[in-house]
Amino acid sequence: MSINNDEIFPENENIAENENPLLAKITELEEKNQQLDDQLKRSMADYQNLLRRTQQEKEQIRLYAAEPAMLGLIPALDNFHYAIKSFSESSDSNQLFNSMKMIWGNLISTLDSIGFKLIDKTNIAFDAMSHEAITQIPAEEEGLILEIFRPGYSLHGKVLKPAQVGVSVINNKQ
Repeated sequence: MSINNDEIFPENENIAENENPLLAKITELEEKNQQLDDQLKRSMADYQNLLRRTQQEKEQIRLYAAEPAMLGLIPALDNFHYAIKSFSESSDSNQLFNSMKMIWGNLISTLDSIGFKLIDKTNIAFDAMSHEAITQIPAEEEGLILEIFRPGYSLHGKVLKPAQVGVSVINNKQ
């Protein structure tokens, strides 16, 4: 007489029936885990590529940040070249002076276009942030810039080098 295990252990039938859904669920979760793992790897690779590209772009910006200013200076450099050439061919000091004045104007105009400003105004109030008083000049009104000994420079409002100036003082000695 043979004994059937299912007769002895009727719950085995339920285990076998429940085993398939559990195995299916495990398989489904393993596939989902693999998909998420692949997504994570792609995302990490994308992020590393983004970091690399960003670093390259920052380096390019740093290298070529001055390009617009340099392009603007080319006409002034050309004018220096022409002035030197023409002065060597002709010894007219007035021509050299006019050439240098033109070049100075080109340079200041180009630098001004990128936010680099000349501090060289007279008859304005003394400002300790943008002026360095190196002498006092007797006058009827006090605290005005009467003479520029050396111009100053600023970049986007930040003073890089203050102007050396003569400042008016009231002369009370009579």
